[in-house]
Amino acid sequence: MSTPNTTDELRHIEEIRGIRETEQVVREAQSRQAYKQYLEAELGLRNHWYPIFFGQELKEGEMRGEMLLGERILYKRAGGKVYAIADRCPHRGVAFSARPECYSQNTVTCWFHGFTFDVRDGKLVAVLTESNSSVVGKMTVRTYPVEEVNGVVFTFVGDLDPPPPVTLDIQPKFFRPGLAFHPCMRHKIKCNWRLAAELGYDAAHVYGHRTAELVKRFKVVLPLSTYPSKKDVVRVIEGEGPKGVIKKDDINVWKAEVEGTVVAVDNIDPDNPPDDEFDIEVGLFMPCGLQVEPFPLPGMIHFEWYVPMDEDHHMYMITQAYAPTDEADEARFHDECENVLGPLIWQPPGVQPEGFNNYDAFIREQVYHAYKHEGFWQRERLYKPDYIVVQWRMLVSKYLRGIQRRTGDWARPEGWSPTGDDYSPNRSPGRW
Repeated sequence: MSTPNTTDELRHIEEIRGIRETEQVVREAQSRQAYKQYLEAELGLRNHWYPIFFGQELKEGEMRGEMLLGERILYKRAGGKVYAIADRCPHRGVAFSARPECYSQNTVTCWFHGFTFDVRDGKLVAVLTESNSSVVGKMTVRTYPVEEVNGVVFTFVGDLDPPPPVTLDIQPKFFRPGLAFHPCMRHKIKCNWRLAAELGYDAAHVYGHRTAELVKRFKVVLPLSTYPSKKDVVRVIEGEGPKGVIKKDDINVWKAEVEGTVVAVDNIDPDNPPDDEFDIEVGLFMPCGLQVEPFPLPGMIHFEWYVPMDEDHHMYMITQAYAPTDEADEARFHDECENVLGPLIWQPPGVQPEGFNNYDAFIREQVYHAYKHEGFWQRERLYKPDYIVVQWRMLVSKYLRGIQRRTGDWARPEGWSPTGDDYSPNRSPGRW
């Protein structure tokens, strides 16, 4: 387990946060390396809970393999509950998920030599190729804590026993009473999780969303950019619950000019831009979850996660939430998510019109090359709208419970996966 922070780093974080001007905070944070721990967390944050898939993707008795923070994990639903064990037989190292096999509700059998393990505690209970084997009861496979919350399956990766409550690692609004949830999509994206989180939260990236079909269809009033004029506009959440950064910016850029050409957003009069029409609260919470309200429509909350798979990929997950007034209203919500909003949020890559969040995935894949191979973690030139990014980096550096590292136990996948699908989901929930 990694030591989360150092005294010097914490002092630098507090000194920098005390500065009032957002632009100076950005400069100081960069020059004084106020988020060194964050920069080391390429593989993710150890000793945290992560979403891994939607509950509806794993039916009773089914098994599936996933990769989380570089660790291969097998999931099985048994008796209605989801269990997780290391996806690697301790006998000869093959992945159980390559050819899932089982003969009872609570076990998984290795397809190679018949070593059979109880998924509830990881203990070896039988060896089908050796009667009365002496290794029975003496061999175990690692288990992982699992919680299923509002249709999302969460897994704890770490060394803490018992683990902290799952509620500490989920966006606070996810637990608002009365919400109905509709899974939208889950896709593997080639980009490190840190960039994915930052770029999903990036105040000025709304510039690229201004022409999205969703914006046009519902006449969403979206500025070219937003950013805080002073640090007090941004809330850093450091209490007993989830740790995060919430922005509700006070500067909205509605139009700009390039050599006499006016650049403006749709749905406004560029000569009479609104004074204050963009009223959306966005919060990014550890370890990797975003909440946006209201979005994509009034009364709805948008939740998404950037789940570390390995150094080069994250699983992008989105679910929508709404507080229905009755059963008919809830049915309408699910139908709207499935048949109207779903395709506007996410389309199969290459399909037009591009989904609102396809653009976000495109951003990450483009930016990732420069950060991975061209040193942009050190070369980046941040500006005032990036204030919330440096606040996020400092928050994570201060409160992370550990850093996931390659220790020799789990190797880089190098393109390999047990079933040859590169851990890409077969389909996202929904029909589009």
